[in-house]
Amino acid sequence: MPPERMTRRNGLPLSCEPCRKSKVRCDHQGSRCFRCTVRKLNCVYNPEPSTRGGKSPKPRSQLATVGSTTAKTVKPLISALGIPSNSSETIRRVSLFHKQGTSYGPTHLSAVFSENQNTFASAIQDVVEPSARSMISSPSQGFDAKTEPLKELAIETLLSFPSRRTSEVLLQDIDFIHDVWISPTMIRRCLNQVWGQYGKNLHDHSRESAWEIAKDLHENGKHPVPSAEPEKDSGWVNWFSGPNLRWEMIGILFSWAGMAFKRKQEWDHIFGLPEQEQRDRRTTADRMRECALACLKFSQEFPEINDIKLCLMKNTVKLQSIIFSDECDQLRIGFGTVCSAFVTDGLHRLPKYDKVTPLSQYRSSLSASMYSCDKRESLFNGRPPMLNRPYCHCPLPLDLCEEDVYGGPERLAIAVSKLSPGGWNTDGKIYTTTWARADCLLAPIREGILKLALSVEDQFSKTEVEALIVRLKEIVKSFPPQLQYSHKTRWSRTPGFGPLDKNVEDAFIVARMHLDVLQCHFLMQRLLVSQGFNGQELFDTAQETMDVILSIWSNRDQLQKFYSAFDWIIVSFGIPAAGILCVELLRANSIASSRTAAEPPAQTHINLSRSKIVQSLVMFIAFLNWARPTDNNAELCWRFRDVIKRIIDKTFDPPRTPPIQLQNSPPTPQLPPAEVMEQPIQTATPTSMDFIPNFSPPWTVIDDLDWLASVDWTQGDWLDPSRQANSTELSTSSS
Repeated sequence: MPPERMTRRNGLPLSCEPCRKSKVRCDHQGSRCFRCTVRKLNCVYNPEPSTRGGKSPKPRSQLATVGSTTAKTVKPLISALGIPSNSSETIRRVSLFHKQGTSYGPTHLSAVFSENQNTFASAIQDVVEPSARSMISSPSQGFDAKTEPLKELAIETLLSFPSRRTSEVLLQDIDFIHDVWISPTMIRRCLNQVWGQYGKNLHDHSRESAWEIAKDLHENGKHPVPSAEPEKDSGWVNWFSGPNLRWEMIGILFSWAGMAFKRKQEWDHIFGLPEQEQRDRRTTADRMRECALACLKFSQEFPEINDIKLCLMKNTVKLQSIIFSDECDQLRIGFGTVCSAFVTDGLHRLPKYDKVTPLSQYRSSLSASMYSCDKRESLFNGRPPMLNRPYCHCPLPLDLCEEDVYGGPERLAIAVSKLSPGGWNTDGKIYTTTWARADCLLAPIREGILKLALSVEDQFSKTEVEALIVRLKEIVKSFPPQLQYSHKTRWSRTPGFGPLDKNVEDAFIVARMHLDVLQCHFLMQRLLVSQGFNGQELFDTAQETMDVILSIWSNRDQLQKFYSAFDWIIVSFGIPAAGILCVELLRANSIASSRTAAEPPAQTHINLSRSKIVQSLVMFIAFLNWARPTDNNAELCWRFRDVIKRIIDKTFDPPRTPPIQLQNSPPTPQLPPAEVMEQPIQTATPTSMDFIPNFSPPWTVIDDLDWLASVDWTQGDWLDPSRQANSTELSTSSS
């Protein structure tokens, strides 16, 4: 501390600038305080002496300078945080309208002030945003009964952080997670920062060391993330890495680790490491989810919504879905919260970027991905979308790899210059953004399907559906050559031997993308069939969908890195397609069994091969049997497996032999042929359920399989045994 002792108005010593900005108590020891010495900070004191205690306060005439003093105090802080400070208007916007980069529209409560800031300059100049307050006390304060549990939660969370060797093993497969919300560059940089800055603390694995990390994360969280300025984002990476590590980024690391654990196989050696404490892949992933939720709790102590917090919220919900089930009410509620945060952060309506920067590419990727994810979740759950096109502007990200995006301005400019006019890469490679772009192009088609299918009052016409079909074909044609699907493609680990050879990873992505296209076509054909039109194209689409799924299944030995996506493929694409095949198989079998030998074959509206359907369903049963107990949709897969088995058994159930007449019983009177034809046809029903072992008891109440023809196979609650049983009981009682 300088020789001249500076004090505040209350007579206490003045804190140094780093401690004052962090709002912690300064110890005033020596020329540099202890905190600045440890953190290697510039320990300086305000050169302008404060009013000493005991002196009279400033007269009223001096109060007019408060506004200018506030501006002088806020301006250095804004510069330190990376916010442009080239005018006083910027300072006023940060003070009164701190959420920059977000379009609120003319209906917002502050719209009048935002549109007339120059007019209100004198009135809003001295309005300062109140500082964020936290539930966790600062290190210089004590802990009461309310804050002590939060301290314990912070310590337990950091003690569960993956060890260095565990992190290195998990990083080996990070490039197989094709998700723009999991950036390999961000993960690697932040892991390097964590182990470089806190490696000793984490290695000690003591509560005291963990608490030291928690205090730093808490202090960093007090500072707001700067407003998004894509044209001035040279230091945007420091928002979430470097010395500015926050709880949000630690939570993203936990959520990534949970996804990586879930992708592993049960026999993987990583679960034998002592730090896993004999947990399997599901319990280990669930532990990572709990830690991510704890980090989200700490970050929400400060009410600001930013890109990194939104990313943590989205990844936490996704981790919950891959651990438990995609059919879950809590998951829908969580996804709704993420959509609300997405809109609050302003990512639903991005501006048109004049220059490509890492930040603009990152935000565009998140925006496009969230918009398409909203439509995909709505289709799966049969619920209206939360994001609608009239209110959103989600520009497509450019088809660039992360190495080019974060490799420096020169490398980025060269990569952008090589793109096609449509924004696709010309190298023939499939990046994460390649998949994201194609998926987002399908979002308007999905939204159109939802509008026609879920509209309450409007009735759609065949012309509207056909217009969507034509638009879908145009979108698929616009895909680059590397995304075009061909059923003749040969999956190979060493491509290049022929024009049809394709890398296994790329072949899987193309097949997975083709399933999305087929799903759109499938649902549009369902709309036409619901209006009484022919269902041949619906059946053909279902059969083609099943063929693509079975091609993935037949190449499973080469796709171990993608096993975690198999159950989603089954429930989202396989079950609806198999449902159509089951309905048509039962209908064809019923027609064949109802006619006599003398009758000509009945004309059906659908051209099909029952043997091919049975073959596809039998192979699909094998796929369903493959579902592991730790898969999130395993129970749903097994229940549907039992349904298909029952349908196939009914198809091949031989006709029952007539009962043997006793010697003393009178002979059965024979009716004339004309009277025989007038008798109603009675189908034989099994007397027991022994041919389906371990079948759920509620299903034994349902003897009639005609309900399959009226099931909406795009919904998730059609296979609830208790619901079907209750419906049967109600119909029986009413009759």
